[in-house]
Amino acid sequence: ANKLTVRQVEEMIRRTRTEIEKYYGEDLKRQGFKFPEVANPEPLFYKFNKTESEVFDETLRSLTLDLKYARYTPLAYYTGERDEHEVQSQRNLAKFMKILTVKRLESSFTAFLSTLGRFVHTYERVIAEFHKGHVFISKGHIGKIFELLESDDQVGIDRLLEEGKGEKLHAKDFKSSFITDLEKDLEALRSVRELWKAITRDPKWESFRGILKKNVLLKSEKLIIFTESKETADHLEKRIREEVEPKVLLFTGESLKTTREDVIANFDAK
Repeated sequence: ANKLTVRQVEEMIRRTRTEIEKYYGEDLKRQGFKFPEVANPEPLFYKFNKTESEVFDETLRSLTLDLKYARYTPLAYYTGERDEHEVQSQRNLAKFMKILTVKRLESSFTAFLSTLGRFVHTYERVIAEFHKGHVFISKGHIGKIFELLESDDQVGIDRLLEEGKGEKLHAKDFKSSFITDLEKDLEALRSVRELWKAITRDPKWESFRGILKKNVLLKSEKLIIFTESKETADHLEKRIREEVEPKVLLFTGESLKTTREDVIANFDAK
């Protein structure tokens, strides 16, 4: 099915409401029901200063042009025989990670910097293991393997390998360009991290905080904020609680059932 834009969905809802009011208006009045007035969406703009603009642009250029995301495509450098489907799956994963980093950058500075830090750390681990003579391949479990490496849980790694969830290949069976690209990627990531040391504020949050404090409707009513990144949600919950309003509920996929019940109790009008 084709995806609908937000505006198309709004228009569809409005048409449906109009038809209900037209054909069932009298019945609605008798029962004391009415549809609330829905305002059009309003964009909220925020501005970068010169330094922020330069850092943002250079970061975007590096993420989309400099990085090869080599740690996600080791089989593309493997000299042995592999299923082409596996190789293509890794290439697809690399594309996904590129999109993810850009989306994190757009979501919030906090989410991006967390992602950037993890990228640097895992690249360092991949390179260290390569120099020990190991390259780990895993179908959907590569992240778990490197978590285990971080905690020096060799037993856990061996268990994954025995269960067929992970595979340890010899570094000598990879083209030399693999380690070259890994190191270039790491250098680019570290350069981006160095750039961000010049950022001293969060212009998106400052703009959002301003409207939360000044807009009469938002100040007087309950407010629901949606965001795609959990780290952005964590960041917003902390900043709102400290700088705007202490009564805040944070709900994510990792929240407890009791938190979900609190959200329903506070926001579901039945």
